[in-house]
Amino acid sequence: MPTLSVAAAPAATSRLPRVRLATAADIEQILCMGRALHKENGLMKLDDRLIQEMAESAILDDEGVFGVIGEVGHLEGMILLQLRKYWYSQDCHIEELLNYVKPEYRKSRNATALIEFAKSQSNKLGIPLLIGIVSNKNTEQKMKLYQRRLGPPSGGYWVFNGKTGSE
Repeated sequence: MPTLSVAAAPAATSRLPRVRLATAADIEQILCMGRALHKENGLMKLDDRLIQEMAESAILDDEGVFGVIGEVGHLEGMILLQLRKYWYSQDCHIEELLNYVKPEYRKSRNATALIEFAKSQSNKLGIPLLIGIVSNKNTEQKMKLYQRRLGPPSGGYWVFNGKTGSE
């Protein structure tokens, strides 16, 4: 199976913030941001233990890539990517599990940098990137950003008998 790598991240420029590989020192901040993301967009009950396990597995066991923006103790945004296979193929794709920027940094170019980081992984490995939005909050704005960075959507999501976020 291919390996995701922060080495594929676009170089920091004056235009985009630098995305770096998360470390064990970032886990507490990732947990805090995970709770905030769940409050905004969570569809099911929150389990802190699962957030921690997912972060540790991506950071410590190379079972994905956790890209973050900011310094330890001062994270502004994060993205989690993992290699996956569809039920019908041995071919891999990259699946974005989360992309979150703290509200106070949403006027920055952080979301764009995180999307570009995900695209760089796809380009490096030459495999598709599946990235999307499941949200009832600011969905139109998010869709416009993703269309600018990724092109037209390929499908859509509907949530029946549920609503994202508790805000």
